[in-house]
Amino acid sequence: MTSLRAGDKLDHYLIENLVARSGMASIYRATDERTGEPVAIKIPHPEMEADPVFYDRFRREQEIGQKLDHPGVMKVFPNHDHSQFYMAMEWVDGRRLRQIMNEQKKFPPERAVKIALQMAAALDYIHGHGVVHRDLKPENIMVDANDHIKLIDFGIAANVGSRRLTFAKFSATMGTPDYISPEQVKGKRGDARSDIYALGVMLYEMLTGKVPFT
Repeated sequence: MTSLRAGDKLDHYLIENLVARSGMASIYRATDERTGEPVAIKIPHPEMEADPVFYDRFRREQEIGQKLDHPGVMKVFPNHDHSQFYMAMEWVDGRRLRQIMNEQKKFPPERAVKIALQMAAALDYIHGHGVVHRDLKPENIMVDANDHIKLIDFGIAANVGSRRLTFAKFSATMGTPDYISPEQVKGKRGDARSDIYALGVMLYEMLTGKVPFT
């Protein structure tokens, strides 16, 4: 299935509209007809399903999202009855932190601290459950109208003790290295401290309008 339209059904989800499309997947807003709640449906493009690296990332994001339960982390719902390869996630009203930072440049200190404290609490939770995000950046933080945040995109996250995966080779899909810790840039495995580094970079950027290192 390459695309869905408003009114289409995917299992027990009623598709409302396309909200985002990348080179790898499309994300739709839908309604779970069992509960009446809005959800986000992430469907890989057919050609990406045959890519073992993407498939591994998608599965990892799904598995980690299903085991975490925290107000600062986007939930991923179980996929026991899916008729095809896709991910159903909690619908989050809001915008990416990157969009807000592009518009406002510098945040008042109180707002920057409020957002950073919530990110710290979410990181404390995932680290306590053996998960390291490893790709924290403003593009992966959703912020709602009340400045409540959610961490999203655990595609390159790792369970502590899982196989090695590093940033030794950057690609366009990895995005900017501005938030990646020095040890990851050198090709070493990132751990919880790498996430704290990224949090520090984002707090600095919210306060000053620029990253500390480029």
